[in-house]
Amino acid sequence: MPKRNLAWILVVALIALLFWRMPQTIAGRDEVYTAFAPLVDVRAQILKRSAEPVDDEKLSAAASHAGIEAMVRSLNDPYATYLDRETYPAFKKQAEGVFGGVGVDVQLTPEGLRVLSRVRGSPAAKAGLMPGEIIAAIDDIKASELGLVDGVNRLSGAPGTPVRLLVLDRSGKSRTLKLTRQTIEINPVRGWSRRPDGAWRYWLDEKDKIAYVRLIKFMPNALRQLDSAVGPLLGQGLRGLVLDLRENTGGLLRTAIDVADRFLDSGLIVATRGPKMDARQWDATREDTYNPPFRVVILVNGSTASAAEVVAGALHDHGRAVVVGERSYGKGSVQELIPLEDGQSAIKLTTGHYYLPSGICLQKRPGAGPNEKWGVEPDVVVALSEGERRRWLEAWYLAGAESADEADVSTEESASESRPASQPTIDELALERALESDRHLAEALKLLRSPERTSGATGATTAARGTASEHAGDRRAARSP
Repeated sequence: MPKRNLAWILVVALIALLFWRMPQTIAGRDEVYTAFAPLVDVRAQILKRSAEPVDDEKLSAAASHAGIEAMVRSLNDPYATYLDRETYPAFKKQAEGVFGGVGVDVQLTPEGLRVLSRVRGSPAAKAGLMPGEIIAAIDDIKASELGLVDGVNRLSGAPGTPVRLLVLDRSGKSRTLKLTRQTIEINPVRGWSRRPDGAWRYWLDEKDKIAYVRLIKFMPNALRQLDSAVGPLLGQGLRGLVLDLRENTGGLLRTAIDVADRFLDSGLIVATRGPKMDARQWDATREDTYNPPFRVVILVNGSTASAAEVVAGALHDHGRAVVVGERSYGKGSVQELIPLEDGQSAIKLTTGHYYLPSGICLQKRPGAGPNEKWGVEPDVVVALSEGERRRWLEAWYLAGAESADEADVSTEESASESRPASQPTIDELALERALESDRHLAEALKLLRSPERTSGATGATTAARGTASEHAGDRRAARSP
């Protein structure tokens, strides 16, 4: 067929396609015009009939702002947000990894978020927010309704942004505090209790070389601080580790991937995909993996969320760790920041979800039942009653409190030196109290001491490779939406 005839055929086909698509495009525009016609009509009537002076620019801006917020709210997406010209610059700083907050550790109570401790020099400390007081509302939203995960996320934010807290003191008297978030430099890695000198205890059983490390949040410095804690333990012959991710509400995905990579030498860590987003996946590498391998038990509960679930789920799916506790929170949604045409505002939308190596989606969908797959389900379920949970959190807080002064240090040290060899040491007494109040920890220590699991200590990396092979089909599926 001559090339000119072929060209005409293509032109005719293109025109036919345009005519076929045009009615749909026109219909779509008609729907938009019909939906927004009342808004345009109201503006015209106000300008035409209002007895009061009207600032048309202000009027239009108010209508635009309210309309966008209404559309975002109608999505039933709890993480969707409209960022206007005032909030967008601050949020961009946070998205670039500059995090801020008010500097408190909190626990959830029926009344709100109870303050456990404060960072020295933080906005909370400067404002006089005291341990034991209750944050009842954050920016007029009840903290008890937000829950721990969303409550902590609302306390966090870009440095320089304001937050308003309704606080109840121990007597129940309320007051309002207006704080400005600032960059909070804290070490997110903790031990199971503090020594009299303020240093963390990491060894649970130094004789059997079983240690404990708690990660409270996946901050930019989490990997560096984790290496600082685990490195010396490895040098002293570490054979088993309890990695505590309870009450860890998440943080940076990149940090979570790096932490998981320390325990895995190959295989998928996490994948993201959605109906209208490009699929991505992150794989472990052999470089900088903790070596020699040691056995790992991870502790999770209902407040283990987001980035913490990525780490727990990846190590669990590769057979690298046994998970103990209660099912995690189920926050596995991917939020995308989408700048608008004016360049000074944006919307944040959920565009996809996180998928574990097993293929399970972390996100708990609305109305999901207990038998559906979401979050991270423990290998060993240890359900705490509300009373047990309160006692554990109370003991957890007390164990992490720093000594008031150096007099306490000298007293305890001298008492330890004069103690008969047959009597338990201070560390042993502290561990006994911790295990009595923390059934999750007691179960983890029992598993790591169990002889029938000893073979997994040196075979952890091999087991991870085997599990990775079993899930190869899941990894292939994760590459395409």
